[in-house]
Amino acid sequence: MKFRFVFTVVSAGLLGATMAPGPANASPVVVVGQKKKAKAPPPPAGPARMKKRIGLSPRGVAWGISLEQLAKLYDKVFDKEFVPLYKKVSAGPRMATLDSELQNKKAILRRNKVLFGSLPTGIDQTPLKGEYSYGNNESFTRVTLRSGTTRNFFFFNDKLWLVYDEHKLRQNGPYGATFEDAVKLLTKKFGDVEPEMVEPDYARGRNFAEARWTDGAIIVRAINREYQKTIGMAYADASIWNNLSKFRKNKLEDPHAIDKDVALATRKAEPEKKPEDDKKKKKKK
Repeated sequence: MKFRFVFTVVSAGLLGATMAPGPANASPVVVVGQKKKAKAPPPPAGPARMKKRIGLSPRGVAWGISLEQLAKLYDKVFDKEFVPLYKKVSAGPRMATLDSELQNKKAILRRNKVLFGSLPTGIDQTPLKGEYSYGNNESFTRVTLRSGTTRNFFFFNDKLWLVYDEHKLRQNGPYGATFEDAVKLLTKKFGDVEPEMVEPDYARGRNFAEARWTDGAIIVRAINREYQKTIGMAYADASIWNNLSKFRKNKLEDPHAIDKDVALATRKAEPEKKPEDDKKKKKKK
């Protein structure tokens, strides 16, 4: 079964209503003796508005569903995946093995749940660091799909708000062999809309360069992890993405930072002053 995000074109009527250009030869009128009006400031930077709308897959995945609701949707997906395998075996040890494999696969999303409370987690050592915060009722789970894609799910208060897929970059692959290839392919897929390009900002938890688009309801981010021959494709609920500061009110100390007392005890002692040093200073004056 192929897993992908489904795209549907926004109606031309809507686009025409909102994107109609002004007269090609329009120019401002300047009155002698008066100052020219200052140009309006450019609109604030943000994800490029694409001409298509995005749907999440598999069917039923939607913002706000719980981890258990998500797991039940994938239970059905896995059931369908195993149908061809069951058809090839008869009752007996092999079927019992398939039953066990299927149950294990259904347990993955539930078993992989991680809570971002007040203690550090192993996720901090992965490229996903920066996609979550501690102390704000955030959680995470993941599953590897039959296609080989790893799909990561992030929640606020057990409500889904972010899906982050990890795809391999390869020659003739769906995303190409490089990040540049991927951006070109995605730009074409999203209606030849050039993305907003964003550089890393480690202070804000953005560890990689990104290309960004939006359809108004979903923020799409192509994340440059070319050093791993990987591209991250993140799909976020725009209503949360645009208001993250409200959802992440608690700012916990870096769990990996050195304790203040330890830092004080281990810092280098200042060299002991000698009487000769003070005499030299006085001479200089």
